[in-house]
Parts: sequence; structure tokens; C-alpha cells
Amino acid sequence: CRKFTKKMGKIIALANQKVKTLVIYFSQTGKTKEAAERIAQLSGADLVEIKTHKSYQMSYQKTVFTSLKEILLNERPKLNMEIPDISVYDRILIGSPIWCGTLPNAVFSFLDKVNLNGKKAAIFTTSGATEPQEIAVRIKKKYPAKWCRPFNANHATDETIISWLK
Repeated sequence: CRKFTKKMGKIIALANQKVKTLVIYFSQTGKTKEAAERIAQLSGADLVEIKTHKSYQMSYQKTVFTSLKEILLNERPKLNMEIPDISVYDRILIGSPIWCGTLPNAVFSFLDKVNLNGKKAAIFTTSGATEPQEIAVRIKKKYPAKWCRPFNANHATDETIISWLK
């Protein structure tokens, strides 16, 4: 079964070489980073981390408080990264945890700086409690793109990732 998964991953990566893909992610604990790296590997995508000036390496309670404050005040954290030229990509896969029922505002800081119009785009999340479908509906309204099915990457297997990438 493992050989099959590796072979399928290589086949998907070869097929996806025609579809230039960017996996961009925000991760606090490393869980989303791990999922993003696996998705990028299986899809043959470029990988970029969303980085902010402000560190989010803090306790769970402080993360919830900080996130709620940013949501209520509509604060967009300043990014500490070079924004990739997404015009060279056909598909953009955006990975994130879910904080307080939505994506962290750091992800919105990134989305505010890029034009997804005409791009295939999808979100993948790492949350044990919240499914990404509701969040995807809200994002579709604000950021025009050819939005594809969202994906909960929590405990995802190579097979479920490959199926989502099709």
C-alpha cells in the first residue's frame, strides 16, 4: 500500500507539473506546516510560508485573545516576507489553522496583497473542531477566484490528499 501511495504521488506530481501550483501556509504550532509540506510534495508545488513581524508563538489562551482582538478590530498583522508573484501560478492552495472559527488575520493580510482573480484556489485547514467549508463560503465572497473544494488536512493520508488535488 505504501508503494502504491508513493507511485500515485509521483504520478500526481507529474500530472500537476502542467498546473503550476503554489502552496502558501501560515502555521503556529507546525501542524499546518507539516500538512503544507506534504501537499506540496504530492502536488509538485512551490512552498511559501506566511510570516508576520509579530510572533504568534504563545500559549493557547493568549492566541485566542490575540486572534479575537484582531478579528474585532479588523487588524491585519504586518507581513515579514516577500509576497510571491502569483501571476506565474495556475493554482493557489492556502493552508491555515482555524482560530476563533476563522482563518488567522495573518492569512487575510496575505490575501489582501494578492490578486486571485482567474486563479484556481482552495483552502486547507488543520483544525480538529471546525470544518473549512463555512470559512470557504466567506472567503469566496471577499476574494474572487475559481474556488475549489476546501480540505481538512487534519490527519490526512496521502490518499485523501491525492484525491483532493484531482
